[in-house]
Amino acid sequence: MGEVAAFFDLDRTVMSGASTYYFAKAAVKSGFYPRRVLLRGAWKTFWFRRRGASDEQSLAVRDQVLDSIRGRTRAGMEALLPDVLGPILLNVYPEIFRRILDHERAGVRTYLCSASPIEVVGAVARALDMSGGALATCADVDPEGAFTGTLRGPFCYGPGKVEAMLIEAERSGIDLTQSYAYSDSMSDLPMLEAVGHAVAVNPDRDLRRIALEREWEILRVEPRHGLRAAIGAGIVTGGAGVGVGTAWLLRRMSQRT
Repeated sequence: MGEVAAFFDLDRTVMSGASTYYFAKAAVKSGFYPRRVLLRGAWKTFWFRRRGASDEQSLAVRDQVLDSIRGRTRAGMEALLPDVLGPILLNVYPEIFRRILDHERAGVRTYLCSASPIEVVGAVARALDMSGGALATCADVDPEGAFTGTLRGPFCYGPGKVEAMLIEAERSGIDLTQSYAYSDSMSDLPMLEAVGHAVAVNPDRDLRRIALEREWEILRVEPRHGLRAAIGAGIVTGGAGVGVGTAWLLRRMSQRT
């Protein structure tokens, strides 16, 4: 028997809303790419929050992001992380963070799986102490560290997530038939079907129907406004400290319940 792992989708599963919105907002603020990109992204994010993303919408967002960062540097993207990480962690569901901690305490390696950029997803996974790290979309860079506008590896969405999981399972000796996957969306049905223990988190209508038919676990989770209040009151402040402090608050909350 191989190792057991737990794979968590990011947007609307580990966190409420879409991580790409916060990345786009920070990117525009810093001049990393134009404001018109944020406006298009914000409109798509509004519908993503309400209905989830279709395959066509997700591919369009992928192409839009790749095109917008062509010629920009990875170092420039990483410089955005202090402004991106805090808002993302602020929207993490404490109940899901407890699941991550429970898996880790049981010796189950946890991974964050997302179509968002590896630079962002990897930082979130580290902040949440996920021992497996991140499986995410990797944009290719040239020898000078500038993005080429193409991908390196699979687009970590839909079947692409399963491809990334299979590569990692082979590399790390993971038995997917004994492993777990968490997601909210029908687009992640391949990911959920790839493991032995599927969990639907605030599932959309189609995923809920399938989860009920297959007797998968269904979780209903809500944001905790205490995190917002703590940051608004200045308990957690500025820059990278927002991410570290919010992760600390999440951990404290998980220990109280």
